[in-house]
Amino acid sequence: VLNQSFAMIQHPRVAAAVAATTTNQVIESIINYLKVGRIQKAASILFAFPLPFPHSLYAHFFRHCSSPKAIVAAHKVEFHLVATSPNPPIFLRNRALEAYAKCSSLHDARELFDQMPHRDGGSWNALITAYSRLRYPHEALSLFLSMNRSGVPANKITFAGVLSSCAAVSELPLSQQVHGLVVKFGFCGNVIIGSALVDVYAKCGVMVYARRMFYEMPRRNAVTWNVIVRRYLDVGDAKEAVLMFTRMFSARVKPLNFTFSNALVACSSIHALEEGMQIHGVVVKWG
Repeated sequence: VLNQSFAMIQHPRVAAAVAATTTNQVIESIINYLKVGRIQKAASILFAFPLPFPHSLYAHFFRHCSSPKAIVAAHKVEFHLVATSPNPPIFLRNRALEAYAKCSSLHDARELFDQMPHRDGGSWNALITAYSRLRYPHEALSLFLSMNRSGVPANKITFAGVLSSCAAVSELPLSQQVHGLVVKFGFCGNVIIGSALVDVYAKCGVMVYARRMFYEMPRRNAVTWNVIVRRYLDVGDAKEAVLMFTRMFSARVKPLNFTFSNALVACSSIHALEEGMQIHGVVVKWG
């Protein structure tokens, strides 16, 4: 269907209209429609002009394709890109892959990934992140193993998606292997990766490893503290959850709203009225 539609604009009368409109005018019109959320209209305008546009326009367009409603527009933009630029750069193919993922079309994302003549770390990360975000942990982990075998180095974006998938499947040996790669690639000091490892070990049911990872982290943020409080609560250790919350307060880390909720639930579980009143006071203080 796209091929037939695209061929129509080769008609002489249409071609004359195309020639009469400057590229800058077309770009401005597309950007204006994207600004007000009229993605389909912007895609129709782009598709009406069989001209190669600046790479920045395609990248900008793909960024706006961020929901299932935009999948048709994403298809049109990718088709236009390939039709007018036979060998588009990898970064634009990656943006298209990300757009399909944000549109929740893993089939299109995987198909594009498999058809790419060349891939870089961004290509692998985009699909791994998509699988992880859309709750296909086994596919994400399988792809990560393929990435590792291909010799493409992982980065913090890779590990964020992979660790999320490890937490979903709760497989301790695999999680430990990934932890080893985190150490190998030098990301142990990253607070996001560290927090994810705490969460992974806790979800694997090994709180002693989660606690050790927590204390080995050079930096901790509110998310890190919330993870450890929440996971102690999940395993039924409300007393330890309350203790970690009080340590969080002593470390002068502002709790997240759901950290307060978790701590109050823990207090209720162990009938810790005094601690509950103290936490309520903290809630009032932080507003």
